[in-house]
Amino acid sequence: MRIPTICGVAAATVALAGCSAADLVDPDPIPETAPVPHARDQRFDLDYASQSAAQRLDLHVPAGTAPSPVVVFVHGGDWRGGDKSEAARHGRAYFLRAGYAVASINYRQAAEARWPAAVQDAKAAVRWLRAHAADYHLDPQRIAVLGVSSGGYLAAAVGLTGDRQTAFDAPELGNAQTSSAVQAAVLWSAPVDFASLDRQLRAAGCPPATPPHDDRRSAASRWLGEPVGAGGAKARAANLLRQARQPSATPFLLVHGTADCTVPSAQSQTLHRMLRRAGGTSTLTLVRGMGHLDTRYAKARIRATINFLDRTLGRPAPQPHGSQEQPVQPKATGTTRQQATAP
Repeated sequence: MRIPTICGVAAATVALAGCSAADLVDPDPIPETAPVPHARDQRFDLDYASQSAAQRLDLHVPAGTAPSPVVVFVHGGDWRGGDKSEAARHGRAYFLRAGYAVASINYRQAAEARWPAAVQDAKAAVRWLRAHAADYHLDPQRIAVLGVSSGGYLAAAVGLTGDRQTAFDAPELGNAQTSSAVQAAVLWSAPVDFASLDRQLRAAGCPPATPPHDDRRSAASRWLGEPVGAGGAKARAANLLRQARQPSATPFLLVHGTADCTVPSAQSQTLHRMLRRAGGTSTLTLVRGMGHLDTRYAKARIRATINFLDRTLGRPAPQPHGSQEQPVQPKATGTTRQQATAP
């Protein structure tokens, strides 16, 4: 019986194994920076700052063959409610399946600290994630922020200001030497100019807000600490359209429904025009018939966002076979038509 020989092991074994030099194969050298596959991971209530119990985040990292790009999820709730756990019903499993890590953050709300504390917290969370990227298999060069409704205001402020020193920066929250700039910003039905909300609702044929946004009892006025419509110093400083006049390196995706009578779509349309006018990159997607965060259109919002992130950040590395988490299907009925406005 003939015993098979094994070739291509080492040159010294040629004579013993009966192989010729032509049979030998030199393996490609393994680079020192070769990606190491990592398993799926999830952590809860990680402290990104130490001034408040609210300054915590949950981190979900998909299995991967390279560091994962990160989506920082900022929940809504009129700056007085909501929780980081809402990322689950806003498509977290879909982002993980697409290869994105999801860091959902809590932040100080109006009862604890007024404007601009919540934005300062969001920027501190970005700095913390970047500073600890290697600990959790994250890519510090590919961080996006996604804000929902009032959380979209925070996301917009993070994306617009980057590393410029503004009232939204609080180095005492930690990692002061680390960048808080993000490489993409996504806003779902977000307000950016409080003083225009009541006028824009009237122009859209919507019923007035109760109480009106200009009223001192409104959520925005309580968060600012002064009536939105009084034209005070805080109200002027809180208008993010002022920040949009300066060039921003952050690409934006603005998703808004044409039937939104909570935050009128004119908020996103105005921000889009100003970003483009300042030389920035902005994509506006208007969804016909969609109300404020209408669950019937959840999959359309998620799909538009993942497509934008893939184009802007680059598609994540493939996940190991069999490691993908199956997302929970959002409840949806009817059909969705999307309209992207011309630049």
